[in-house]
Amino acid sequence: MAKNKKRANNRLKYNILLVLAGFFIAAIFFIFAYEFFFLAHHVKPPRQYTVFKKINKTELKVALYKQHPIKNVMFFFNKTLQGFGIIDRNVVIKHVVLSIKAPVNKKDGLKNITVNFLKYDVLISSGLDFNLIKNAFRTEFEKYILPSGSPISYYLYTVKNNTLCIYFYYKSRLFLKAVFIVEGVNNSGFNSIIQYVNAPKISLNIDDVGYDVAFIQSLVSLHTPITFAIFPYAPFSDQIDMMLHKLGYETIMHTPMEPVNIKLFPGDGALFISMDKQEIKNKIFTDIGMLPFINGANNHEGSLFTSDKNKICDAISAFKEKGLFFMDSLTDVNSYAYRCALKNGLPSAQRDVFIDDKSPDGYIERQINTATSMTDRFKRVIIIGHPRPNTVRVLMMEIPKLKKEGYFFVPLCEFLR
Repeated sequence: MAKNKKRANNRLKYNILLVLAGFFIAAIFFIFAYEFFFLAHHVKPPRQYTVFKKINKTELKVALYKQHPIKNVMFFFNKTLQGFGIIDRNVVIKHVVLSIKAPVNKKDGLKNITVNFLKYDVLISSGLDFNLIKNAFRTEFEKYILPSGSPISYYLYTVKNNTLCIYFYYKSRLFLKAVFIVEGVNNSGFNSIIQYVNAPKISLNIDDVGYDVAFIQSLVSLHTPITFAIFPYAPFSDQIDMMLHKLGYETIMHTPMEPVNIKLFPGDGALFISMDKQEIKNKIFTDIGMLPFINGANNHEGSLFTSDKNKICDAISAFKEKGLFFMDSLTDVNSYAYRCALKNGLPSAQRDVFIDDKSPDGYIERQINTATSMTDRFKRVIIIGHPRPNTVRVLMMEIPKLKKEGYFFVPLCEFLR
């Protein structure tokens, strides 16, 4: 009986241990289930804090130019005008849309080129130094635009401290043109920006400069904005280039190019269609080195060279690399020069009227009348003449008359696109 009682006690202890073990296992399971199913879904995770990198002003502006290049150039341009104290009534803004016709020879199936940009005409006082404006744009470009990698470029030309022309491009597309003119009859000749905008303006370009100093001195005595196209290797080219620079006149390189008529020698330093791209570039760079004060270039002769699309485009690329604008003298109706410049994002223009392709005084006078008629209609005309006795004699008489009639002469850089 005692054994049975002892056996019963051991069984009780065993059962108690089983129950305790069951409770222990159940407790562990409950805790696990609570943490996994309830806490994981209902308890908020610890708050995550984002650490922002501090960006300085330079990095921010570079990033903005990278994201919205044109928008930020426009913002900077307008802010710069305000910073120099230029008031709204001295600024005229115009949206310009132009269709540039293809060369007459359309065998390549060329289409017209559309040019679309904003034009700012800005009147400034004589007390505002052009160098301040130039430095503001140069600093912005070097410090922010270049590091952004945005395909923004600009070209800047000054003439006699009376005119400052700036052209802004996105890739190869002109989107902003600004012409700053200095107020005053003895400066730009204009007393208000409205007078400038509405005035009939003439760009007079004298080609073949470098063989005679006296004719140039006669034209300079008129105290009129004239653009002089100088041969790179004529006997008096360097002397005239220096003289005109000191007097503040706009000068460009009169670049000899191969004509259709092989009997005509285009001149020293000429470009020929037999040259490859590197030879053309080297020749242009060498020629430019002879004239240190030029703003641009145009072509002498070149009826064959300018009508060769590949060759003239190679030349345009070289001028662009040097920052020189190009004016197509249009010695051949099939010239691609102006078209190449527009498509490659280089400020450029095209001649409207030759006034002395024939020498009689009467003919020159009639051509000047043709030019003024175009000016009356379009408010602008680009004419080309030469330092010849008849031409200079007629110009000495006609320029003062035209001024009295209300025509204004302006530098070529104002008419670029």
